[in-house]
Amino acid sequence: MKWIKRIGLLFVAIVLVAILAIVAFALTFDPNDYKPQIAAQVEKQTGRSIQFNGDLSVTIFPWLGAATEDVVLANAEGFEPESMIEIKRLEAQAALLPLLRGEFEIGTLLIEDARIHLTRKEDGRNNWGDLVERSAKSAKASGGEPDTIEPQDGDGPALTLSVGGVDIRNATLHWRDEQANQQLTIDGLDLKTGELADGAPTDIELVSGFRLAMPDMPVLSGSVDLTTRAQLWLSRQDMLFEDLELNLVASHDQGVDAGLPERIEAMLRVEKADVRAGNSQARLDGVVLDLNGKDVGPLTYLESRLETVLEADWSTGRYELPRLTFQADLKGLPNVGETVQVAASAALVANLKAGTATINDLRLSSEPIEATGRLDVSGLDSGELVAAGPIKIAAFDPRELADRLGMTVPEMRSDDALREFALTGQVDLAPSRAMFHDLRVTLDGQKLTGRAGIDDLESGRLFARLQGGDFDANPYLAPKAAGDKGAGDPAGSGDGGSEQRRAAAKDAEIELPVEMLRGLNLDARLQLESLRYEGYRLSSPVVHLTAAGGRLQLTELTANAFEGSINASGALDVRGEVPSYAGKGRMQGVSLQPLLSAVMDENRLLGKGDVAFDVTTQGKRADQLKAGLDGNADFALRDGKVKGFDIGYLLRRAQARLEGKTEPEPEELSTDFTAITGTAAIRNGVVRNDDLAGSSPLLRVAGEGQVDLPREQIDYGLTVTVVNTATGQGGKELERLKQVPVPIRIQGALSNPSISLDLESLAREAVKGEVKQRVEEEIDKRLKDKGGDAVKDMLKGFGL
Repeated sequence: MKWIKRIGLLFVAIVLVAILAIVAFALTFDPNDYKPQIAAQVEKQTGRSIQFNGDLSVTIFPWLGAATEDVVLANAEGFEPESMIEIKRLEAQAALLPLLRGEFEIGTLLIEDARIHLTRKEDGRNNWGDLVERSAKSAKASGGEPDTIEPQDGDGPALTLSVGGVDIRNATLHWRDEQANQQLTIDGLDLKTGELADGAPTDIELVSGFRLAMPDMPVLSGSVDLTTRAQLWLSRQDMLFEDLELNLVASHDQGVDAGLPERIEAMLRVEKADVRAGNSQARLDGVVLDLNGKDVGPLTYLESRLETVLEADWSTGRYELPRLTFQADLKGLPNVGETVQVAASAALVANLKAGTATINDLRLSSEPIEATGRLDVSGLDSGELVAAGPIKIAAFDPRELADRLGMTVPEMRSDDALREFALTGQVDLAPSRAMFHDLRVTLDGQKLTGRAGIDDLESGRLFARLQGGDFDANPYLAPKAAGDKGAGDPAGSGDGGSEQRRAAAKDAEIELPVEMLRGLNLDARLQLESLRYEGYRLSSPVVHLTAAGGRLQLTELTANAFEGSINASGALDVRGEVPSYAGKGRMQGVSLQPLLSAVMDENRLLGKGDVAFDVTTQGKRADQLKAGLDGNADFALRDGKVKGFDIGYLLRRAQARLEGKTEPEPEELSTDFTAITGTAAIRNGVVRNDDLAGSSPLLRVAGEGQVDLPREQIDYGLTVTVVNTATGQGGKELERLKQVPVPIRIQGALSNPSISLDLESLAREAVKGEVKQRVEEEIDKRLKDKGGDAVKDMLKGFGL
């Protein structure tokens, strides 16, 4: 039994010696002596030099661990600064006793005050590519399989791995992109996790600040805050996150005109995110994104919320949002005092491999507007997005919408005008266009069809081709002023308006939306079966407008109206400081009185006529437009009457005065005519006519003179000859003036000119005519066929 006791004492002695040896080793071992060897191994693996500027320390029991301070990993060659990673303190530990049970239990990995510099050069090179390349080569050399901790004989249990947590304190990441001229700094980053073990739930918390600098933009700064509870199954590559919350706040310096929100707050919450990385699948439930912003575009404040569920399978490229809702409160819209609420909902299915998506059950609403539809999207894989589908805007009251937007609707002739609007059509969206096809618009029961939208997004050109039936414009016209009987009303004043209105219109500047017109890019054509305007009806009217670069052109204006046809064109040019205008047209067979009543509030000329004109002018006021008027015109009028001017009465009154009599004024002053023709040249607002020719059964008229539009004066001379005394306008009473040229002068204000006859000249011509007639009668009686005509010709030489 003594040998057993001796063996026991020997064993105890051996253990004591071993313990003393371990203690002696721990007390005498200095890991700093091995820093060069450690640095050499790191350089061999990474190709980068590493510096341990602080002391290395090692612990044996109960944790096998190491800690160091002031570690610097060099940057890639040709990159600044010299270091890529700087760590103030690095500490890692592994429990010693669990290793004996086949368990690899790592304590909390601590990293303090890390500084990481990431850079991409203008040529695309970066300072981490060499590290990734070396890691890939190492994996390939080892057969491409990850390292596993398995027993050598295959019989014992594999080592299990767990990490007590990660604790990163006050880390800073600098990202500099010289290619995009951007810089991002993430500072004050704190990351803390609970135990990281396969399948074990753990808490994760991340807090960080950031600072983003981009060219031509103010510096954005803010913070990020993330919390969640996570479970990781490394073998299955599954991850489960619950109660995930991510808060981001970003802002720029106040007073900087950035075109960006002054402050933005984003709060993302996910009830459950189940990620099956091994199967390339994920499902996110209870996703809520709150996005709030200050000074977002025209808004003083935006408050919005998006709620959805996401199902993803990135192996097939399929992503589905079976239900998505969006709500927003818009505050501070221009001229809008109250908050505008917007809501939307839809279901979305996308196949990114095919580059397609479908948006079903789309619904957009903002009182009083509600729109529904569907969109089919393609080109997601190429970036050339194309979307198409039906859209419907339900009938709503445009006046209610204007009230909500703080807009004032101009007063209209009817309270029922602009009360109902509805739209249906096919949306066509592409990188170059945004159009509505098969468009059907209903306005107060009046319908238009066609297509409209932006057919060139690069230039922003508005395009429309619309057709309609009978359209009544009268409800949308401005109300008639008190006492105003309206254009085309036979009971109207007929004097072209009051002098007060004339004076006000003459001096008032024509207010044109110049900046809007300069930026307008338009090509629009409207064709109707008929258009009702005031008391008139235009049949088959067509209006075609184009605009680009500050030049607005009426390329087509045609209609059957006023019992004739109208074909005109025009232009407005606002490229210069002073707007310029041009107009050209021809009217054939039109009824003169309703046409002039509609255009000029003038009803003194009746009959039918053909009129052509080609004019230009420029100016900011009506008087300037008159003074700048240039061009030409011609006219051919027939079977009509001029009211307020009675040539027959003037002639009868003149004859009565020659005979010492008086002629009573008729109840209506008017002059009938069979035809009137002439041409006019217009220079600086002065209309000159030298070839007026008129006729009636009683009279022949020739005239010349001018109308000064800027001064509103007329100076015109007529020569009237009685050719028939048997019919018309008292012709039988004008026997004494037959074949006598009667000079008439029209002078004075255009609105109320004076009309006079040269009685002295008329008397001479009348006596001359009487003498000539008597001589001719005497010659006929005495000479008859004995050379009477030759004598008459001789007398003409004496003025008879």
